[in-house]
Amino acid sequence: MQRNLLVALVGLAAVAGCWLWLLPADNGPNDADMDALVQGKAKRKSAELAASERAKTDLALLAEQGRGQQLPDYLLSEIDRVENFWFIGKPDSHSGVQIPFEPGSLPLPPPDSEPLNPNPGFLGADACQECHAEKHQSFIHTAHHRTSRLALPEEVSGSFEEGHNRMNTSVPEVFFTMEQRGDQLFQTVNFFDWGFEVPFHIVIGSSKMAETYLYWHGDQLFQMNCTHLSDPGAWINSPGFLDGDAIYSRPIRSGCLDCHVTYVDYRKANNHYTPKSMILGISCERCHGPGKDHIDYHRSHPGDKKSKHIQVPSKLSRQAQMDVCGQCHTANKAPKNEQAFQFRPGDKLGDHYDPIEVPENASRGVHTTNQVGRLALSACFKQSEMGCVECHNPHRNERGQLGLFSKRCLECHQQEQCGMQDELGSRLADNCIDCHMPVRATKNLHLETQDGNIFPPLRDHYIRVDQQATDEFLKKTPE
Repeated sequence: MQRNLLVALVGLAAVAGCWLWLLPADNGPNDADMDALVQGKAKRKSAELAASERAKTDLALLAEQGRGQQLPDYLLSEIDRVENFWFIGKPDSHSGVQIPFEPGSLPLPPPDSEPLNPNPGFLGADACQECHAEKHQSFIHTAHHRTSRLALPEEVSGSFEEGHNRMNTSVPEVFFTMEQRGDQLFQTVNFFDWGFEVPFHIVIGSSKMAETYLYWHGDQLFQMNCTHLSDPGAWINSPGFLDGDAIYSRPIRSGCLDCHVTYVDYRKANNHYTPKSMILGISCERCHGPGKDHIDYHRSHPGDKKSKHIQVPSKLSRQAQMDVCGQCHTANKAPKNEQAFQFRPGDKLGDHYDPIEVPENASRGVHTTNQVGRLALSACFKQSEMGCVECHNPHRNERGQLGLFSKRCLECHQQEQCGMQDELGSRLADNCIDCHMPVRATKNLHLETQDGNIFPPLRDHYIRVDQQATDEFLKKTPE
């Protein structure tokens, strides 16, 4: 994200806060010196903790009064009227803050406004429970259903306990603390001697790799600066965010929500919605079509067992089935004219989405997986009629069950034909996946932390013989 500097930075500034020990060349610091140094560090640490505690108390009290902490005079601010955010910076620092609300104020609560556009019939997964109780009970545990949900304390994976709820940055004076007051969760930002907080409203992501968070400012939806990485269970900068900044102005466009919620009323560009219209999670309806007409018909015709006004994806052609999955599992596309939620099972993907040109050297992508495109490169795909559902049961949470997926591989492949049969024997059937669909980091997705970049590993859906993956598998597989 391009930084917006208010003032020219000082070119050759002296490093503040460094102490130079002036001692005789043949002597190191004596015991008294070392004791003073240790005590000085302890006092500074204690002062930092005290300041942090005061800031939390101040922000909580101010929030009760409906206001935020006023900006100190030494911090400068300006408004970008094109992108509609305030930038706050310090003259001698590269760090900056971007927020869509005025410094010293709070984000506006989501309004109780009425939708501008009629809902095309989306109801959410719970509407299917009446007739499909068993499938519903298993489906609500899937990554699809959990890819967005309310940010309730029990739904947020990251820790809010002291000692585990802080995200430091490479700038010591800029850090983030995850706070809980009752059932409300906040990201509290310390920017030098100023602080503000932003409430958690929505969780995005099923937590397989990570989850990130959104908040409402009026009818606008924005991403929060801190994301939670599942392994190793740490708070980190959100994808594409620069370490040392505090960014709360990234708008959540319709293309983002198209793959993370079932439906929401889109009011106007570029991130204005009707909050109460949002149906969280990717429900049954994104694969089967809006359910209202289907449910209304079968409630009034209980004797008719033939499914009406709904689509069964397994009865579609393979390409049509792939297009259903391709709504979200095809990279580098956006809804035409920002009109999300228009695709229906049986439609052509290209009728509703435009391709996006992304430079090959782009390194700050939020999503880089392209499961449909990668699978299409595979000999398994080219030489058969297989699709996504030959391996994945969309109604069940089968995450991590490598033996189950391997069993599905062996429905088409003979174990004896594998080149590793002599070496692995019966163990081969336990895990075809790690050799033929390796998990690897990609340079196109990295997350910045105070200690450097993190490259999260992703499962590649290009099925092939991969010698490197095989060698790695053999090293970690017991005899």
